[in-house]
Amino acid sequence: MPTGGWVGIRGVLIWQATLTGLFLLLVGGGVGLPLPEDLTLLAAGVLAHQHVLRLRGVIAVGFAGVVCADWIIYLAGRRYGQGIVALPVLARLFGAARLDAVRSAVERHGARAVFAARFMLGFRIATFLAAGTFGVPAYRFALAEAAGSAIFVPAMATLGFLFSDRAELLARDVSRVHHWLVLLGLLALALYLGLRAWIGRTGLEGEGPLTPQSPRGGKDARD
Repeated sequence: MPTGGWVGIRGVLIWQATLTGLFLLLVGGGVGLPLPEDLTLLAAGVLAHQHVLRLRGVIAVGFAGVVCADWIIYLAGRRYGQGIVALPVLARLFGAARLDAVRSAVERHGARAVFAARFMLGFRIATFLAAGTFGVPAYRFALAEAAGSAIFVPAMATLGFLFSDRAELLARDVSRVHHWLVLLGLLALALYLGLRAWIGRTGLEGEGPLTPQSPRGGKDARD
C-alpha cells in the first residue's frame, strides 16, 4: 500500500476515534461525571478550527451525545419514580433547596422547565430527573430537550471554533458565555411557545396539562 494511502486511512481512523471519544465524554459529563459539556464542546470546536475534526461532525456528534445523556437521566426518573429524586446523595449533590425548586418548576411548567434547564448550570440533571419522575410526557420532553440542545451544542462548538485563540479564557469564564446562550434560549422559547399554542388551537395535542403526583403514590386528588 502506498504511504500516502496509509496516512489517509490513519487520519480517518484518528478522526473517527476522536468523534467517538467526544460522544463518550459528553454522555459521561451529561450523566454526572466531572466533565462539563460546555468545556468539552468548546474544546471540540477548537479541534475543528485546527482541522483535527470537522465542525459539522462536532455539532452532529455533540448533539447526539448531549441528547443521549439527557434521555438516560429522564428515563431513570421515569423508571424509578420519586424515590430517586429523594435520594440523600442527590440532596447532598444539588442541595435540598435546589431540588425543591426544581420539583416546583417541573410540576408547574413541565416541558418549559426542561428547555430552560439546558441553559442553567447546576440544574440540568435534577430537572431532567424530575421531568421523568413527575410525568412530563415523553414527546413533550423530546421537543423541549431537542430545542434546547439544538441551540446549546452548535453555539458552544462554534464559539470554540471562532475563538480558538481565546478558548482558555472562555473555559475560565463559561458563565459569561451562558449569558448569550440564555438570550438565544429565550428567542427559541418564544418560537416553542408559539408552536405549542398552534398545536393547542389545531387540536393536535392529545394530552391534558401536567398535574403533580401526590406523595402517596401519585393517586388523583379526587380519589
